[in-house]
Amino acid sequence: MRLLLGSLVSLGLFAVIGCGARGLVNASSTSSSSSPAPSASLQPPTSPGELSNANTILVSAGSSTAGVNVTVSPAMGTENATSLGTLAKGFAANTGVIVHQASAASIVLFGPGLSGSMSVTISGAQDIGVSNVRGMQAKDGTPGIAFDAVIGSSTAIGARTLYLKAANNDITAFTGGLEVQP
Repeated sequence: MRLLLGSLVSLGLFAVIGCGARGLVNASSTSSSSSPAPSASLQPPTSPGELSNANTILVSAGSSTAGVNVTVSPAMGTENATSLGTLAKGFAANTGVIVHQASAASIVLFGPGLSGSMSVTISGAQDIGVSNVRGMQAKDGTPGIAFDAVIGSSTAIGARTLYLKAANNDITAFTGGLEVQP
């Protein structure tokens, strides 16, 4: 009996060791597909259309590239909000601006193609009032837009994105540029 029990334990260990790191196979599966045999090559197969550094093609809008069938259209709009600030501070930066609950501020954005005819939308809860949208110009001649914002005492705290929409429906955004703090 002792010999039989020892043999069973040995067989049990052999069965567990035999599985190794290969994992378990679900025997109750009804799938008839079989796994492909492992390839002898460690490199994945390549296809003729696969991109690699050797296939890099430099293109620019409105120009031709010889030997390839690539078309890059010029940009439709030129609006791009690059700087945000307040009139009270007298400058705008690419890092945005902080406003506080229960306050009002004149917000300015500068960048190519911006104008006072654009509409202004602020992301998040509709708890910041926007009025008096007007065109501005930075000291270096960069066009811009200004608007008055009213931040209520219960305005949600956190970063907001400013969206500017032109008459031709082009949109530019200054992501997370208006941060509301207590």
